[in-house]
Amino acid sequence: MAARIAPLAATELPAFAAVIEAIEADHGYVPNSFLTLGRHPGMLQAMGLLADALWYDDRLPQPLRRLAGFAFSWFSGVMYSAAHLACGAEDVGLPLAKLLAVDSWETAAIYTPSERAVLRLCRNAARMPHEMADADMAALRAEIGEEQALLIVGLVCWHAFLNRWNMMAATQLEESPLIYARTHLAVMGWHPGPHALHGEPA
Repeated sequence: MAARIAPLAATELPAFAAVIEAIEADHGYVPNSFLTLGRHPGMLQAMGLLADALWYDDRLPQPLRRLAGFAFSWFSGVMYSAAHLACGAEDVGLPLAKLLAVDSWETAAIYTPSERAVLRLCRNAARMPHEMADADMAALRAEIGEEQALLIVGLVCWHAFLNRWNMMAATQLEESPLIYARTHLAVMGWHPGPHALHGEPA
């Protein structure tokens, strides 16, 4: 299907040229979510500041940040973000097996106690209405510490905005994460849904 909010061309965002160049060098493509948010430059700038504050904070190991974002997006049913977070995860030290097992987070032996605490919080926060309890936060603090727990909560909230944005905008998934997800995540039920490239099956 066609996107409900069409992305701008990268050349239409000259104020973000350096950021776009860095993203393309890092990912090999510029996410369409970035280019749709670019229709409101203030919003795009704000999301960039949150990314700097939360996604790039090394007080949390990158694999754990990636696992939290993937799990929250997956439990929220947002295939666009799940594909993005899965694509490249192995390159930063997060095994594919840990992505594929998230639905069995309570019993899968592959997870550490700290990862299990993160997954518990992500699953409960993704429910509508959310089911997060005091015990979830207490378990997370006990496993990873106060500052790190705050960062996980911040990451979940940041991804919640991006998830809603991309679902409502029907942001089209770029070729690289689409191919990755079709190849590696279909076994767990992944499908592009409204994010399929125009003319591609959902």
